[in-house]
Amino acid sequence: MEDICTVYKGVLFEDSIRNYVGKDNVSICRLLHSLNIDDIAQHVENNYYSNKDWHFKYRVSSMIKLTIVMCFRKLSFDKTISSLTDEEALLLRFVNTNDDISMPTGATLHHFVKYRLGENGFREIMQKVASRILDLTSSKDLKTDSTPIEASRYDKHSDYNPHYNCKMDKAHITLIGTCPLYMTYTKGLAHDSPQLEQHIEFLKRLNPEVDSYALDGAYDSFTNYADIWNDLNVNPTISLPSDAVVSEEGRIERINHWMNKMWKSGGDPHFPLNRKLKFLYKHGRSKQVGMYLRNQNMEDAEFQKKKGTRQDCERFHKHVKHILKFDVRSIRKGSRELYVTMNFVVYQLMLIANLQNKVKNPNSFANYV
Repeated sequence: MEDICTVYKGVLFEDSIRNYVGKDNVSICRLLHSLNIDDIAQHVENNYYSNKDWHFKYRVSSMIKLTIVMCFRKLSFDKTISSLTDEEALLLRFVNTNDDISMPTGATLHHFVKYRLGENGFREIMQKVASRILDLTSSKDLKTDSTPIEASRYDKHSDYNPHYNCKMDKAHITLIGTCPLYMTYTKGLAHDSPQLEQHIEFLKRLNPEVDSYALDGAYDSFTNYADIWNDLNVNPTISLPSDAVVSEEGRIERINHWMNKMWKSGGDPHFPLNRKLKFLYKHGRSKQVGMYLRNQNMEDAEFQKKKGTRQDCERFHKHVKHILKFDVRSIRKGSRELYVTMNFVVYQLMLIANLQNKVKNPNSFANYV
């Protein structure tokens, strides 16, 4: 936990998050004061602002941190501004060139969130934060699952899902350990499996080192097995139905048969196993590769133990809904994906603050207000 030095009107102030560990009712601005997002703020300036000085009346990093305060305190734009004390404004660095406090209006914050950044801006921030999470965490176990984003029972735009017994949309979230990396947003009756392709593509760009990838039975398909194995270099642990059977085409004899049959394309049954699977995947036999990988899971005595890591998903979903407003009640249809994505990114940024300060439990924010 490093000391943070700030100069205000010629006076040097030193502070550290260690001074507030174990204390209750600590302002969330104390945590954000130690959050270093200069690279993210610079990216936003370069890509979401024109080259005009008058655009930068307020620091971009300060506006991002103010967005975090709004989401964490579950306030409106205007009430977020009025809730800040002078000390908190200084912690967020809302000062002008004369070192006087200069706060934006609620309308300015709203414009920054909805029109300056928008969904695309928050998604770009999501990727940058995810890359930093991978640098700061030692976890190597991936997992993906969906969670309901509840709507009002009278909502005309959300689907009624009989499994959850409510009207809802869905968030599909990928974690590494207990740290969120990526999220996609869909309607409440959307199937989970088709969303996995976007998550795999996102993870490919990050190129993480992983030991396992756990998913529930909704993702049980031969194509998903093969794609995860080929793109992320890990055999996924996907929950199996009670009536699952061994696939004949996934046996080593059938793999050798197809390697021999495709000799004109360069196939050879004497290749090492990994090379055989890569060859079949690249020559239109990806489902057969998935059958082989699924068979391996069925024969693995440690399969149930590996599958248990997916329980982190349910705990995270409950936790993030407790910390932030992770639902779509009272939100206009056209803004729902934006605000759900914004809250997800806000949680990532708060997590980064704890990871940067080496807090023992980085997912804990119970002492902040």
